[in-house]
Amino acid sequence: MSVLRKLPRPTLSFGSIFLRSTAIMVGAAVCVAGAVAFQALSTVNQLARQGVIDHVARMSGPYSEALTAPLRFGVIDKVAATVDGALSASGSSGRTTLATNADGQVLAVAGDEAITDGLAQIALEAVATGAMQTAQGGLWVAVPVRASADGDPIGALGIAMSDAEAMAAVASDKARVALVAAVTLGVMIVITMLVLRRMLAQPLNTVRASIGRVRDGDYDSAVPLQGRSDELGGIARDLGSLVTVLQEGRAAEEDRQRQHEEQVVVVTRLGESMDALARGVLDARLYEAFPPDYERLRADYHRALDSLNHAIAAVQGNAQGISNGASEIAKASDDLSRRTETQAATLEETAAALDELLASVRSAAGNAKEADSAVGRARDLAAHNDEVMQSAMSAMEGIEKTSDQIAEIITVIDDIAFQTNLLALNAGVEAARAGSSGKGFAVVASEVRALAQRSSEAAQQIKDLITGSTDQVKQGAQLVQSAGKALEEVVAQVGEISELVSGIAQGADEQAQGLNEINVGVTNLDQVTQQNAAMVEQSTAAAHMLRSEASALIDLVKQFELESGSGGHHPGQSELPVPGRAA
Repeated sequence: MSVLRKLPRPTLSFGSIFLRSTAIMVGAAVCVAGAVAFQALSTVNQLARQGVIDHVARMSGPYSEALTAPLRFGVIDKVAATVDGALSASGSSGRTTLATNADGQVLAVAGDEAITDGLAQIALEAVATGAMQTAQGGLWVAVPVRASADGDPIGALGIAMSDAEAMAAVASDKARVALVAAVTLGVMIVITMLVLRRMLAQPLNTVRASIGRVRDGDYDSAVPLQGRSDELGGIARDLGSLVTVLQEGRAAEEDRQRQHEEQVVVVTRLGESMDALARGVLDARLYEAFPPDYERLRADYHRALDSLNHAIAAVQGNAQGISNGASEIAKASDDLSRRTETQAATLEETAAALDELLASVRSAAGNAKEADSAVGRARDLAAHNDEVMQSAMSAMEGIEKTSDQIAEIITVIDDIAFQTNLLALNAGVEAARAGSSGKGFAVVASEVRALAQRSSEAAQQIKDLITGSTDQVKQGAQLVQSAGKALEEVVAQVGEISELVSGIAQGADEQAQGLNEINVGVTNLDQVTQQNAAMVEQSTAAAHMLRSEASALIDLVKQFELESGSGGHHPGQSELPVPGRAA
């Protein structure tokens, strides 16, 4: 345990709870005392002033009655005497007294005439209202004067007083009250500081000292003030709980330190044995017992060492068998690799030849399809020409019919010309009969006759042309019919050729598809063979590598120094040096 250092005496600063609590209490006391003193002084002032006001009220009654007779009969001297008597009765606090008639006229004044006007004004209000009037907070009073109890006012009495003398009289009382308040405040402050010091400062210093001891590592000293029921008691109890936790932590830390020392010893000895084991010494045993918590680790190490001895011995026995098997596998893999390579080369040549045959068949199928397409186009063209010939034949028949109709029309025109010629001839005969009056009509008839003659000649010419054209059209229609029949035979022949070419193209396409499927199968077989060849090469390489690794494994296990027998411990075996053990 560390040596406890003496705690420094706590210094008072503005951050101290004691000082801040004291300042709060002092402030509260000052506020309360100030409020009480202010209220007391105000009460004293009010009492002094009220005494003067009460004195004025008491004086106004008797002196207003004393003025009744003088004002009623107009005896001014008596009025003045009464006013002076009222001023004298006011004592040292009286300032001014006066009397007025019912019109507000001042009949007599005594005292300070400077306030006569103001006092006369409230006297006039008293006469007007028939009731007492006050001013200056009740220090000025005016009462009406009546000849009878229920009569109208015949005048008024005004009295003005000052509270200065009364205030001066209570000044000493106010000073005494202030002194008592100040002394009381000082005593309360001192008592408050002592009480707070006892209630806060001392317990806080005690708790602080306990915290300082805990800080310095003293977990065994009792924490005081835990029996208190206030907040300081709660802090002390929490500190006690913290001390308990720290004690448990220190014990746990000591236990961890002990365990760490044991771990260091165990790790050191186990590390030396593992180092020997890494060098291939499989009989490196731990003969000195470990601490109880680690004895199981030593037993597990020995079991692992025994298992490793058995395993290495078995590996040494099996490594040679693996090496022999790997050699046989490598030899068989070499033979299989050579045969697989030969098979892959043959299959690759077959696939190439089949590719060439497939290309040739595909080309023939393509040419057949093109020939089929060309024959189809020729068949379509012949069919179209047949349609054109049919249209031409229909047109020639229409032309022939039209020629016949034109011939009929020409015959009609010829008849019209003949009839016109007859009419013109008749007209000429009738004009000759008419004599001179029919000359003009004879001329017209002659022209008509000439015109009919020309129309008949033209119609005859057109008829001749139409007749020749009709003969030619008939010949052309016969030729077109002959060409149409020949074209129909050509279309039929082209259709037969198209069907034959389509059959050839379909057969070539089916042959190409069959060869394509055969080619795909051969290609897949070639790929599988190539993959098998690659796998055989990998197997061969793996077999050679396995043989090499088996040889390396044999060389490796030869490095281990096995225990004699089946791996158990036997007397006479080498023992590792143990730290602290006598040689």
